[in-house]
Amino acid sequence: MVRPHLRHAVAALLVAYTSGETDRVLVDVAANSRRCLGEEFPEDALGRWKFSVAGVVKHGDLKRNSEAAQKVRATVKDPSKKLLWSAALNDDATNAPAFSFTATTPGLYRACVENRHTKPQRVAITVEQGWGVRDYAAVGEGVFGPVEKQLDDSDHMLRDIAAEMDAALNREERLREGAESGRDRVELFGVVSMGVLFVTALWQVVYLRSFFRSKKLL
Repeated sequence: MVRPHLRHAVAALLVAYTSGETDRVLVDVAANSRRCLGEEFPEDALGRWKFSVAGVVKHGDLKRNSEAAQKVRATVKDPSKKLLWSAALNDDATNAPAFSFTATTPGLYRACVENRHTKPQRVAITVEQGWGVRDYAAVGEGVFGPVEKQLDDSDHMLRDIAAEMDAALNREERLREGAESGRDRVELFGVVSMGVLFVTALWQVVYLRSFFRSKKLL
């Protein structure tokens, strides 16, 4: 059974994504507790989770505390609840811990934030999915201009689309091979059945002829 705070976090994440305004979700984690949220990833999809501590929640206000932020830990698990990543967080949004992965198993991937501090913490969680996860800034702004980056972006997107089409063709090929193999088995079974019937009929004719001859009816 899904916990109420998990349902609320998932709902907040879905609202953030469908609005198209931002892909960041702010989650308040009570002292010495844990909160989780989930995101569906298809097979072979690229994904990235980012975590940063916005500050200590006190009387509705936020106060930054680097020491307190180090007592907050994030984990990411796959649909089979296998731990994929775990790291302590910080309050530096520009250098926030991030986990990039390729979904080998389709399903619900869950990220949990555990607050080991004595005061509530507000954590910013960013979820990215698809070809946009690639870090194009690492290509080098001093080498490629805006047009080249757009072309490189389009090239990666087309490669992902081509890979999905190839995967679909491979699945179709496997299904066709299975259907042809089943058809061949049915045809072989039909030939064997006809052969058995023919041999049985021939044996009956020979047996009846020998029987009638033994009775001197022929």
